[in-house]
Amino acid sequence: MGLKEAEQRRASRLIILDHEGRVLLFRHADRDGGTFWAPPGGGVKAEETFEEAALREADEELGLKGCPIKWLWERWTDFVYIDTPVHQHESYFLLKAEIPPLSAEVLDTHEREGIVEMRWWAASAIDEAREPVFPEDIVSELKRISN
Repeated sequence: MGLKEAEQRRASRLIILDHEGRVLLFRHADRDGGTFWAPPGGGVKAEETFEEAALREADEELGLKGCPIKWLWERWTDFVYIDTPVHQHESYFLLKAEIPPLSAEVLDTHEREGIVEMRWWAASAIDEAREPVFPEDIVSELKRISN
């Protein structure tokens, strides 16, 4: 059996830092029982820009509306989701805001998307994480934007 062609996908991710410089990451549980950590965010709809998707994801996943965001970096990554290879173009945005208590609607979104935990991470803790953290170069990117 031949290899499946990679699905082309676009995604926006949010880098949210607290007053101590820690980054907010979500712990995701996949269908195979594995877990990984990643910044909030998700797929860009066909009619959206990366920025519009970032703002929508801030609302859906955190209950934040109309917060200022700043483009940080972009990258391309390849991974397998279930049994489908994915080639993903990602844009990362800095979002500065206090995270409000999560509403029932936001918690429902977390449940649907397999988000099982959220935590503030210091860069040094990310280096010692026992589970995968994406993007793999997040620590070096955090150091770069903090300078």
